[in-house]
Amino acid sequence: MTRKAVKSNPIRSVLVVEDEPLVRMYVTAILEESGFEVLEAESGEEALAILSTRNRVGAVVSDVDMPGNVDGFELARRLHDDCPRLGVILVSGVADPAGENLPTGVRFLSKPVWASTLLRLVRQVTDPPEASV
Repeated sequence: MTRKAVKSNPIRSVLVVEDEPLVRMYVTAILEESGFEVLEAESGEEALAILSTRNRVGAVVSDVDMPGNVDGFELARRLHDDCPRLGVILVSGVADPAGENLPTGVRFLSKPVWASTLLRLVRQVTDPPEASV
């Protein structure tokens, strides 16, 4: 009996941070259908609280414009400082990252979000470089 080699990724959790329920459900569905475990947060503050208790999250997909004191840009900066290996993707339909100093490695995706583009970016930030060989 031969075994088929399966590429495994030990980090399959993605935190989706979005205050609009329908958009959050859409992004969550895309990720879950592709095999990711998805955690959800409605604000930057809630995302930070979740991440303080979960160490197996491989990526954060966050809207830029959110209620509270921690918008997507601030969330990305804090995550880069606290967890530099965590992949971060910021998403916005109105904000332009050109005026912001995004941390190195943070990706930006404009709305509307296409499933194929989102999945490609999530895989890029969660897969270790040696796995893409």
